[in-house]
Amino acid sequence: MGQDLRGPAPPPEFGGFFGRSDELERIGTWSGLRTVTTPSSGRGLPSLMVLHGPAGVGKSALVAEACRQYDLVPHWISLYDAARADVEPALLRLLGESGGSRAAIVRAALGDDRAFRRTLRGELAQVLSGRLLVLDGVTPPVGRALLSFLRDCRGLVVLATSRQEAGWRRTGARLLAVDPLNVAKTRDLVARMANGEPWPDHDTWYGRTSWPASLVEAVQGLPALARVASLFLGDRTAPRSEPRDDESGPQWLVRLALTGCTPDQRGLLSRLAERNSGAPFTLRTVELLHSLDGDLIDVRSALGGLLAKELVQRWSGAETFCLPQPVADAVRTAERPSPVPSAKAVTGPWAARVLQGTAAVLDGRTPQEHHAGPGPERLGPWELVPHLDEFLSLLTDFAHRGRQQDAIADGLALLLAVRGDAHRLVALHRLWPILSVRRALSSLAADLGLPEQAKALYDTDKWLNPDAVHHGAALCHQSGQLADALSMLDVLLGDDARPDDRHTAWALLVLGAVRCDQGEVAEAERALLRAAALHRASKCRRGLGWTLLHSARVCLLSGRVTEAGRLLDEADEILLSVADTRGRNWVTTERLRLALRHGAPVTAAELAGQAQAQHAAAEDVRGLAWTSLYLAPAHLEQDDLRHARVALETAEEYFLKCGDDLGSAWTKHRIALLASAPEGDHSGAVLVSLAPAWALFQEIGCPLGTAWTELEMVARRRPTDVNLPLLALAEEHFRALGDAYGMAWAATIRAVHRNHLRGDGPRSAGALISSLPHDIPIPDPERLVREITLFWEVGGVLGGRTIPFHARDTVAVRHTGPWFLDVPGQTGPRCRVRVTLLDDTPAEDTTARLLLRVSPEDGHPWGASGAARPWLTVTAAPLTHASVDPASALLLPSEQAAHGAEFAFTAHRTGTHRIRFTIALERTGTVLQQVETELDILDHDEHGGLSSPEAVTHRGR
Repeated sequence: MGQDLRGPAPPPEFGGFFGRSDELERIGTWSGLRTVTTPSSGRGLPSLMVLHGPAGVGKSALVAEACRQYDLVPHWISLYDAARADVEPALLRLLGESGGSRAAIVRAALGDDRAFRRTLRGELAQVLSGRLLVLDGVTPPVGRALLSFLRDCRGLVVLATSRQEAGWRRTGARLLAVDPLNVAKTRDLVARMANGEPWPDHDTWYGRTSWPASLVEAVQGLPALARVASLFLGDRTAPRSEPRDDESGPQWLVRLALTGCTPDQRGLLSRLAERNSGAPFTLRTVELLHSLDGDLIDVRSALGGLLAKELVQRWSGAETFCLPQPVADAVRTAERPSPVPSAKAVTGPWAARVLQGTAAVLDGRTPQEHHAGPGPERLGPWELVPHLDEFLSLLTDFAHRGRQQDAIADGLALLLAVRGDAHRLVALHRLWPILSVRRALSSLAADLGLPEQAKALYDTDKWLNPDAVHHGAALCHQSGQLADALSMLDVLLGDDARPDDRHTAWALLVLGAVRCDQGEVAEAERALLRAAALHRASKCRRGLGWTLLHSARVCLLSGRVTEAGRLLDEADEILLSVADTRGRNWVTTERLRLALRHGAPVTAAELAGQAQAQHAAAEDVRGLAWTSLYLAPAHLEQDDLRHARVALETAEEYFLKCGDDLGSAWTKHRIALLASAPEGDHSGAVLVSLAPAWALFQEIGCPLGTAWTELEMVARRRPTDVNLPLLALAEEHFRALGDAYGMAWAATIRAVHRNHLRGDGPRSAGALISSLPHDIPIPDPERLVREITLFWEVGGVLGGRTIPFHARDTVAVRHTGPWFLDVPGQTGPRCRVRVTLLDDTPAEDTTARLLLRVSPEDGHPWGASGAARPWLTVTAAPLTHASVDPASALLLPSEQAAHGAEFAFTAHRTGTHRIRFTIALERTGTVLQQVETELDILDHDEHGGLSSPEAVTHRGR
């Protein structure tokens, strides 16, 4: 789904190459030598051959044919419009496409110019030595500047095509002239293109005074025009007019070809000629350029007509084309004798529009309105990949900066950051270091495991704006500083926050991720549900994808594996649609955890290998770290202690490298659990190794890690009264989290201590189990009973038995059925959630009103006359192709419709739709209940079979 940004660009595929055998032989002989010249300065220069000749003579096709014939694998760089200002971006693109290190170039971006160029030169030398590089359409000044950076690339061979012969002195270049074909070769080429046969001299129809001979003369030895002339010969169609007195041969030939063109085709060719660029272009370029006129035409059909007449020619594949320079010159001369605008002036407006439109899909911003014709559709990032270098070139060599250039840089920076294209993003940062570009590079630096560089690039203490707040909170989260992240989020999520703002949506996403890491399941779910609703409302697919990914993490933490799997599938699909490779890599890592939940350690290990390869390709050190951490339990499930230890030690190194304190704490914790205590001593070695993890969990603000570390420290000590305060702390943390799983194990450890100290604890495992709550809301309670029984029977840690490794991976919080709220009490009368359809026959793309009420049963405290009823929030999230407005609303517990919450539901397709409502206390945000309802939307012509919504069981509960 798009061009690989980490692989070399292939050569063009023109097809139908004839002749030029002498030139091909000279290229083959030269390339076989692959020599390196060494001037007196002692610095090596790459072996260079320059093919020079006029526009349209076929230099690019000649090099492409040479690569094909001699099995050369080139790295092709098109430089038709490049100036000196484009040299550094071209080199960075070359480095990125050659697999150069992302982290090294991002680090260098913070240094001065001299240090940066030294790093760039060194990185190029590492990846380009021994390769073949093609510089297509390069001018001598640009070529010389490029070569100065490539002087250390030993064994590098460079083929350049240029329209200029002069200017290549002192480069060691071997010049090869590619001249226009003589008359005989031109005739032969035209005839072969027309019917596959050489020019038939014996045929009088092809005589020198005939119109075929006139067409050949008009070609002027240029293969690009020979293709145009061949069409007339192919069907033996005589020209309808003779050349005019002031008309050159190419102008006459192009005018003849245009005679049979439609107005749409003529207009499209004129617009392409206005680009004043010899660079290849795509169908999307044509569509967007033509959208500036405001005319609605079938661009694909018009382009197909120009291709059929060879006025536009294929460059590579089915989606990349080129406009031959002789054709462009002829069109511009005929229609615009005055100086033509530059390519930047023509393509700049649509570039700004399309990049801002695509940015809206990536971060939820509202695209700016444009007055020059209808705005283009929002394009997926995949569709813009072939245009990245074109967009970047629009920002080089600008004397004055304006809103248009800022809009291009802003949208392009976000796109490059999401794509993980560090080299182009660094080039953009050096060209256009506005605040949004620095923020994008900072985000990418954090993804690469460079927290210090991320903070240096975007000082969140300096830039006090909403972007800085949620960006800073995200950096804190990636560094494992959970408490600091929450402190930063208070600015965006306080009482003055805009509930529908995109910054609020991203802040809620970070909040949900942080709460999940802290073990606050209900708080995390509440934040992520609100974030999902806001991202859906703003059509921010990337934000929605990441929200679903973190929601899956919450489900895994609370043991809802079925729902976690569904959410991961949805997240993967959405992140794929926005080309977020890094996000999809994290989906693979979470699928590893899902496989462990399903009891499939072999599958988990395979997924770990896949995730590690993906994270390594993206240079995501933090992703490698967490994947290695999750791999350890997979090895332990297979009784492979040695590889589990290796995985944890690897994770520890990665976490230290990327500065993730949360990951470091959990790794220290788990390594301590693997440590072998000296015989008869169950305190010293393990206790010492757990202390750093305990201190780090407390420092970063992770109550879940703190609780389990405290519990393990107590469990591994010989029972004494000194341990009881620490055990009480662990119990307090588990109680605050509402974690029944942790509290069950804490009760087990306390029972062991009671028996050893006073003998007043449970006398058997059965007595211990019976003392626990009978309705512990955990997945697979039978497994917990078995594990506690085994732990008890062998005497706990002192008997050689430890708390299972996987125990700390579950936070079991209490949930109830789909229809009832269990607040303020868990027994007695409940509150019933009612969803009512207010419109009789909802149809596709029409609005159906839904009323949601929370009705207290008789005897419930909220239903008493004069009772103080709390305000509740209800968040609506469509689970199908539909929209709901508003995303959230307030209501009071009451049977009265006036106290309920009304939603407008709009379906965008027929069929059964599903909506999820999440109800929470407005004051604290505590999630009370989720219900899902189904609604059948029929065609406008159908009136039967309509069903009212009914609540259904929430999946995974």
